[in-house]
Formats: sequence, structure tokens, C-alpha cells
Amino acid sequence: MKRWLLALAFSFLVLGADQQAATADSSPTNPQQRLAIIQQIRAQLGSNLADALAAQQQLQQSLAANTAQQRVLQAKIEDLQAKIAALDAAIAAAQQQEAVLGARIEVERAQISQLARTVYESPSSVLLMLAQSQSLNDLLTRVADLNVAGSRAADLKSSLASDLAQLQQQREAEQAAREEQAAQEADLATQLAQLKVLYAKQVKSMHDLQVKIAETRSELARLRLQSTSLAQAVTDMLQQQQDEIIAAAMQSVWTQVQLWTEANNVGQIPTSTGHSTKYRFIWPEPNAKVSQPFGPTTFWFEPPYGGYKHFHTGIDLVEPFGSPVFAADDGIVAVVGSSGSGYGNYVVIAHAGGFDTLYGHLSSILVRAGQRVTQGTPVGLEGSTGNSTGPHLHFELRVGQKPVDPAPYLPPGGPSAYRV
Repeated sequence: MKRWLLALAFSFLVLGADQQAATADSSPTNPQQRLAIIQQIRAQLGSNLADALAAQQQLQQSLAANTAQQRVLQAKIEDLQAKIAALDAAIAAAQQQEAVLGARIEVERAQISQLARTVYESPSSVLLMLAQSQSLNDLLTRVADLNVAGSRAADLKSSLASDLAQLQQQREAEQAAREEQAAQEADLATQLAQLKVLYAKQVKSMHDLQVKIAETRSELARLRLQSTSLAQAVTDMLQQQQDEIIAAAMQSVWTQVQLWTEANNVGQIPTSTGHSTKYRFIWPEPNAKVSQPFGPTTFWFEPPYGGYKHFHTGIDLVEPFGSPVFAADDGIVAVVGSSGSGYGNYVVIAHAGGFDTLYGHLSSILVRAGQRVTQGTPVGLEGSTGNSTGPHLHFELRVGQKPVDPAPYLPPGGPSAYRV
């Protein structure tokens, strides 16, 4: 809030300063020196604008990817809802059949009970029926009919009971399937809600970025009319705000990785043949030189992190342009992306144990999302895309979504092909 108030204060100050610049400004009176300062500020504002536009492009891509993910999740949810509805109908039909079979079993039970009661309570009637037989064959037939009637009633009751038991087992299986589908639907609904929250944050970042772009363009247009000291103050303020917004745009990459991890269980990944037996990770560029280490830095183009104004969240490795970049460990390609700023063309690999590695500024990407890779698999070619001052690889390691220094996890002594 203070930052926005400061921005408004500067804006009003700019509007009122045009006529008083000659007297109130302590800028150089030498026209050539003043022009040089103005050109320097213009270059800085131009760089700010270029970074902001690149970040805007990255955010637009993230929003598009987010929307696509929401569509996929929504389709899965609708498919599960259809399956749940079908299972509900099947369960209801099974319950109705169970009721019908139960009623028939009761009828057969009653008939058998009635037959047994008749034989028990009035044996004379049965004997009378037998005594009325006209011949031995007639007697045998009547006895057989009586036995068959009792046997058929008992068999029918047993058959109906068996059918009822099978129907109940089927219904229980359908009920278990329904509960499983409902649990999957709940998980997908949670993921969809998280995507919508992320989308709202990305939309806000896009709005903030558009405001900054408009302010930067306005400053560029008014620069010749402003005093150099006031222009520099406004430029510094815009630079700080844009650094934070660009850092948020870069963080959106890791938010996408987090969502992918929640939707895809990496689990235990079998160690590949030829994997280093001593070190978890290998150098992704074995013949490179380290041009920038991990940690706080004075380079202005690095975004803020962990309370530092500028922080390098990985290590930079330099080999000739187009050199292959190798996967540091076995894993699954979680995210593949491209942006005009930040990481440029990048690949993120998810590894067992909550480890993720990022390979940024690639000139070409050689893998696809969801692909399983083994240690040493080429994932891309070195380049200079995104926020880059020259060909190099940005190698980043995160544990539980937090950047850590990759050096302790790599073979010692700097980049090498060491894989023992």
C-alpha cells in the first residue's frame, strides 16, 4: 500500500514539476551532460519496459496453460460425475432387485413352512390322500409328487438366496467403486480450486504489470520535460516494483510445478543403469565453467528472494552455444515451458524425495512433459533465451519447492563427467 501511495505521490510531483524543474532541480546545467543522463535513464526505462513486456508474455502463457489445465480437470470431474451417476443407478436397481428376491424368498419360505405344518398338524389328510390312490403306481406317483413339491420349493429358496447373495456382492462392489470415484472427484475438485486461486493471482499480476507498463511508457514520453533527478527517482521506484512483479511471474513456473506434483505421484523411481553410485546428481554440463554461483548477488537483473534485493536461485554454467544439457538425475519431466523473460525456454524434472531440477535459457528443448528420463539424458541445448546476457545454462535445484545450492549434491571439484 505504501508503494502505491508513493507512486501516486511521484505522479503528482511529476505533474507539478515540469514548470519548476529549472529552478528546483539540482541536475547538471551542462546540456550535453544532462542529455547523457537523460539517455541513460531512457535506456534504463526501455530495459524496464522490455522486461515488463516479456513478463507479460510469460504471464499470458501461464494463464493459457492454467485455463487448459482447468478444462482438463473439469472434463475429468464431469466424467467421474457421469460414472458416479451410473453407479448410483446400478446400486438403486440392485437394491430393487434385492427387495424383489427377498419377497420371493419369503413367499417360498412361507409355502415350505405351510407344507411342513400341514404334514405335522394333519398327517391323516396326507395319509387319506395316499389311501385314495387307485393303484400302486398311483400311490407311488402321489408320494413322488409330494416329495418333488417339497424339494422344488427348497431348491427354489436356495437358488433365490444364492442370487440374492450375488446381487448383494455386486452392489457392495459398485458401492466401493462409487466411493473410490467420489474420492477421485474430491481430489480433482481440490486441484481445480487451487488452479482457480493461482489463476486469480496471475490475473492480478497481469493487471499490476499492465499498470507498470503504462507508467513506464508515460515516463518515457515525459522524460524530456522532466528534471533528471525526479526522472531517476521515478525510474528507481518503477524498477523496484517491476522486479517484484517479474519475480512473481517466475514464481508462477514453480507454482505450476507444485500443482503438477500434487496431481502426479512421483513415488520411488528405480535407479537407472549407469547411474552414479556415489552422488545423487551429476553436472548437467560436464565441460562447463561456473559463471555465477548460488546465493545473494549484486547483479540487478536477478529478482529478490529470501529478504535479499537480488538473489541467484541456481548456478550458471557456460559451454559453447548449442551444447547438450543432461538430466542430473532419474526423474519425470514435470513442466516444459517458454517465456520471453525469466527462465526463457526451460525444463523442470521431478525426482524422488521431493527434489526438482530446472534447466533454463535453453535454445532447444529435447523432451516433453510426462516423459521419464534417466540420469544423463539430453533434455535440451544451451542457449540465451529469457533473462540472459549470453549463452549459458541456469541450473536450479529445489527441495520441497525451496531453492538450495546444487553444489553439495554434485560431484566435487567443479563441472566434470564424474559419474562413479
